[in-house]
Amino acid sequence: MRGYQIAGRQSKPGVFLEEARDRGGIGLLETIAKDPQAFIRNQGWAAASLDGSQSLIELRSLYEHLQARVLELIETLDDVRTSPDDEIFQAAEQDAAVIDRIAAAQRAEVEEDIEGLKGVAERVAGEARELVGEVAF
Repeated sequence: MRGYQIAGRQSKPGVFLEEARDRGGIGLLETIAKDPQAFIRNQGWAAASLDGSQSLIELRSLYEHLQARVLELIETLDDVRTSPDDEIFQAAEQDAAVIDRIAAAQRAEVEEDIEGLKGVAERVAGEARELVGEVAF
């Protein structure tokens, strides 16, 4: 089997998916998942010399591992795409001011919480002073 060029260097097939994932090659992983046989042919695997049944077993094992890994990465990508963080990212890609608006809204919420907590703290402090007899009449 031949190696693959990832970032200008040869890679063994066993690390191909890991390197593609690390590079953000989700499109490549989706291509593999859609038609693994075509991908194998395009990579020259069909022309690989397979001497003996052990090579076929190893190739089958690698193929199954690659299929499982591709599916796992696609599921992870689906999870990311449905997360609230990705919604914010997508909105920010279309309008950079979204981040400022979200930050301003969160800042306002925190300031409101702080004011509410100050009121609670003052009330508790007053109750504590009453309990120890430091109330001015």
